[in-house]
Amino acid sequence: MYFVISVVFIAIMYLDVNKKGMPVKRWVVLAGLLGPIAWYLFNVHYRRALLRTVGADACVWRP
Repeated sequence: MYFVISVVFIAIMYLDVNKKGMPVKRWVVLAGLLGPIAWYLFNVHYRRALLRTVGADACVWRP
C-alpha cells in the first residue's frame, strides 16, 4: 500500500514542481520517501521562497 501511495505522490509532485519551477529531482525523491508529507513541505517551501523573493508586503497574483 505504501508503494502505491508513493508512486501516486511522485506523479503529483512532478506535475506541481514543474508548474511552479522548483528543482524536480529533490522534490520527487522526497515524495517517494515521505509520501503525502512531502507535498505539504513543498507548499511551505514554495510559499517561503515566494515571500522571500517579492517581500511580505507585495501583492502577488497567482491564478
